[in-house]
Amino acid sequence: MQDYLTSDGLRAAIVFVLAIGQAAAAYWPDIRKWDNTITSRSQNLDTPVVPFGPFFAIWLVIFASCFGFAIWHALPSNLDDPYLRQVGWVAAALFAGNIAWEAYVPRFGFKWPSFLLLLVELAIALTILTILQPFVGQLTGWAYWLGAAPLYFFAGWVSVATFVSLSSTMVLTETSLDPREAKTAAGMLVLAGVFVAIIAFWTGSAVYIVSAIWGLLGVVVGSRIKKDPVAATVAATTSIGMILLALGAS
Repeated sequence: MQDYLTSDGLRAAIVFVLAIGQAAAAYWPDIRKWDNTITSRSQNLDTPVVPFGPFFAIWLVIFASCFGFAIWHALPSNLDDPYLRQVGWVAAALFAGNIAWEAYVPRFGFKWPSFLLLLVELAIALTILTILQPFVGQLTGWAYWLGAAPLYFFAGWVSVATFVSLSSTMVLTETSLDPREAKTAAGMLVLAGVFVAIIAFWTGSAVYIVSAIWGLLGVVVGSRIKKDPVAATVAATTSIGMILLALGAS
C-alpha cells in the first residue's frame, strides 16, 4: 500500500479513474435518455466521410483496452517503470481530453470547439507515439500488449475520427466546401489516408493502422449501403491501400 502513497501511485490512480471515466462519459447520455447523444448528433450530420454506424462499436474495444492499460499501469511492480512514468501523465491527458469531447458533443453538437477538442486529442496521441518510439523495441509480451498497444490503437482511431468530425462540423457550420459532395468527401478521405500512412511509416505499428483502417472500411461499407458517391468508396479504398503500403515500407 505504501507504494501507492507516492507521485507514481497518484499518477496510476488518475489514469485508472480517467480510463473508466471516458467510458462512463460516452454512454451517460444514452443511459439518462437525453434527447441528444453523440450517436444522434452524428446521424443528423451524416456525410460520405462518416463510417457506417455499427463500426463505431470499436469504442468498446478502445475503452476495454484503455482499462487494460490502466490496470497494467497500476500494478505495484510497474509504478516506477521508466516508460510508464513518461507516458502515464500524457495518457491521462488523452483520456481527459476524450471525456471533454464526449461531454461537449451531446450538449452542443459538432461545432468548431468540438473539432478543436479532437485536434487536441490528436496532438496528445501523437505526443504519446513520440514517447513510445524509443521504448517500443524493449516492450515485449504483456508490456507491449497492455502498456503500448492500447495507445497505438486509440491513436489510430483518433487519426481518422478527426477527419470524420471535421466533415460533420463543416455541414453544421455550412462552410463553402460541402463534404456531402463527391469531390470534397473524396479529397478528405485521401487526406486522411495520407496522414495515417505517414504515421504508419514513422511508427511501423500494425496496431495503429488496424483501428484507422477499420474506420475507412466503415466508410466503404457505409458508402455502398447509403448509396453515397462512388468517389467516396474509391477514395477510402485507395487510402487503405496507401496505409498498407506505408506500413510494409517502414
